[in-house]
Amino acid sequence: MLLFCLSAFAMVSGFNDGGNLVATFRSSRIIASRRIAPLLLAAIALGPLIFGTAVSRTMALEVVNFTRAGSVLLGVSVVAGVLTLVVTWRMRLPTSTTIALAGGIVGAAAASGHAALIEWSGVIKIAAGLVGSVAAGFGLAWLLTGLMKRVTAAGGTSRLVRVIDKFQYLTIIWQGLAYGANDQEKVIGLMAVVMMLLRHQTVYRVSWYDVLFPLLSWAAGLALGGSRISKTVGTEITHLRPENAVSTQLAAGITVSLAAILGFPVSTTQATDGCIFGSGTVINRHRVHWRVVRKIVGVWIVTMPIALVMGAALMLVVDKVALL
Repeated sequence: MLLFCLSAFAMVSGFNDGGNLVATFRSSRIIASRRIAPLLLAAIALGPLIFGTAVSRTMALEVVNFTRAGSVLLGVSVVAGVLTLVVTWRMRLPTSTTIALAGGIVGAAAASGHAALIEWSGVIKIAAGLVGSVAAGFGLAWLLTGLMKRVTAAGGTSRLVRVIDKFQYLTIIWQGLAYGANDQEKVIGLMAVVMMLLRHQTVYRVSWYDVLFPLLSWAAGLALGGSRISKTVGTEITHLRPENAVSTQLAAGITVSLAAILGFPVSTTQATDGCIFGSGTVINRHRVHWRVVRKIVGVWIVTMPIALVMGAALMLVVDKVALL
């Protein structure tokens, strides 16, 4: 049952995060659509190997230590995260899988009487990473896009622009590596905990199975529902020329990979959207659809309370059923 819950969460993350990741690549049309998913998936698989698994440990043990809290709390937390993401996906708006999962965990723990097991330092660490990644992504994209604008405006030849455009092959790999070392590690960490509980182990470790199983479910989610979010992010915020897409993608990759190295669980979705906001502001702030931006930020804000309520409500239902 726990494996099914984690598979469902990874699949819904594919809807949300996958659509957000591929949006700028599909809208710029430099990389053929059939190549985007394979490149991205290969890079995501390598992310934990290159950047380490610090983020997986943070989510598995530093919000609530699931080796002490048990499998029921883990299952309810994941289901709450899934339901929260389904709600925002139906709205066609990207949100943070990190917020959805953390909110589900805290809500379920509080309702189950395990509030003492909540590690508030870990919760604060997640909150700081989420806010910081959006701000850092916006600022870095603003700088890189401004630099790119000056390069092309100062007599950049069409040949130079084409070379810059081809950098998208580098940025898609970088973004995939960063995602694999950060967002994907949240599911990897919980997967590792499930294996610990099933095998009655006490030492936290990540195996190849913990990486591969969530990735396959994530890929299925991207294939089945990623286009819904991809359209919103790629076309409804602002129009990015290919060279601007490169600076946006590069800024997102740098932001998320640095957070992974430092062990901060951040949202690639939020970081990427922050980068798009920053790039759009430099290109032409009057052409940014700020109404859509406000809707996206609004969804980020309400995701936490939705997830908290989902987690608490589900846990109360499970506890009541257990007493029957």
